[in-house]
Amino acid sequence: MKRKFILVIAAGLFLFTNNLFSQEEENTFKPWGKVNGTIFSNFHHELFAEEHQSAFAVERAYFGYEHFLSENFTIYLKLDIGSPNQDSPYDILKRYAYFKNAALSYKKDKLTIHFGLIDLYHFKTSEKFWGHRYIYKSFQDEHKFGNSADLGASVKYDLNDFISADFTIMNGEGYNQLQTDNTYKSALGITLNPVKNLTARFYVDYIEQDEMQTTWSSFVGYDFNKKVIVGAEYNIQLNNKFVKGRNLNGFSGFASYNITEKWQIFGRYDKLWSNTIEGEPYQWNINKDGSAIIGGVQFIPYKNIRIAANYQDWYPYAKNIENESFFYLNLEYKF
Repeated sequence: MKRKFILVIAAGLFLFTNNLFSQEEENTFKPWGKVNGTIFSNFHHELFAEEHQSAFAVERAYFGYEHFLSENFTIYLKLDIGSPNQDSPYDILKRYAYFKNAALSYKKDKLTIHFGLIDLYHFKTSEKFWGHRYIYKSFQDEHKFGNSADLGASVKYDLNDFISADFTIMNGEGYNQLQTDNTYKSALGITLNPVKNLTARFYVDYIEQDEMQTTWSSFVGYDFNKKVIVGAEYNIQLNNKFVKGRNLNGFSGFASYNITEKWQIFGRYDKLWSNTIEGEPYQWNINKDGSAIIGGVQFIPYKNIRIAANYQDWYPYAKNIENESFFYLNLEYKF
């Protein structure tokens, strides 16, 4: 049944894109390309601990290239140099280079199609409002509710100025993993802009192996004419990692205030919690459940350079795990 479903989707995509290709008219467009790069680095120092962890670090480096084949078609590549996962200090010490993007994009009027190793829409809305990816990931990305990129195909259509819908089918393993089974994840997102500067997004995904896993997410953000930006999201994941009855919940709220064009203050609060399974004394994810507070000031000395002095802490709910409090000096520089 699954194979028939995938074949139907593949055939539909082929016929649809073939029709789009045939409608492309030759014009005087001259293909061109551009190179881009982004680096996240920091200095951090642990506070209120017997052994103060302190170091300079380069957390991430991206190197990309975009080639515009025509007014509608674009090929884009992005190389990600960093740790594939950061669940332990040993992972943080490792550095690998792998593709985060390797895809073909088609865009015309209200329609956008991506195929290959693509960014996923459900991280981008909240990440754009948060605006400080170089300091801290968006909530879903940080707590592994999903992957920021994956192998697959996505279709986005802007119905009008107020509403757009996007559908994605993907492997589900993420951008640094190969497909290891015949399981696919499907996702649907709806983005609303009911009034100027207000954005709301609703998202759901579904993937099934031994058990079904599904993620539901809602986000709302408001931009007060680039002066004040606020946002909040709530997420729930049922049957985390395909284990029946294991559910994750998460909330994130943030705000930023632009004092001048170069100076900004910002803050954020996150909370991650899990349920207690019948017969167990604690929440199943108690060792990772907790809350985080981030706050600081950002300075932009020059275009494409951002510097932020900030405080970050993590308060675990497990009583046998110590709090983590850090001072960070984060930098983002790009071209």
